[in-house]
Amino acid sequence: LLMHSSLAVTTAGKPLGLTAVKFWTRKKFKGTNALKGANAGTKHTVNHTRIPIEQKESIRWLENLEQSTQLVNPDRCVHIGDRESDIYELFCLAEEKNTHFLVRTCVDRRAGTGSTTIARKMKREPI
Repeated sequence: LLMHSSLAVTTAGKPLGLTAVKFWTRKKFKGTNALKGANAGTKHTVNHTRIPIEQKESIRWLENLEQSTQLVNPDRCVHIGDRESDIYELFCLAEEKNTHFLVRTCVDRRAGTGSTTIARKMKREPI
């Protein structure tokens, strides 16, 4: 049994409580890893980006963002996630809900108009 929770804190760091909790078992997502694995001993693998988000454990990030923004004013929220939350669908949902996020990226994605990347853009920012 696994749990993914979202904790609300003030800007001073005072915990306010949980805004979302998601429980699941790996059994529910059984077969997803097989889709990502090697096919018949070849080096070809299924592109995991082609598996719908609803069939991945990653859906927990979207469900928690959705539930949290129903409880708290979305434009005052900043959702913070680790590298597992570096998923396009989360970025789209945050924009749709008019909320903010901070994610530790695991892919140097295109940024801005697409002519640069996150890493190049961050190097130009003052510390």
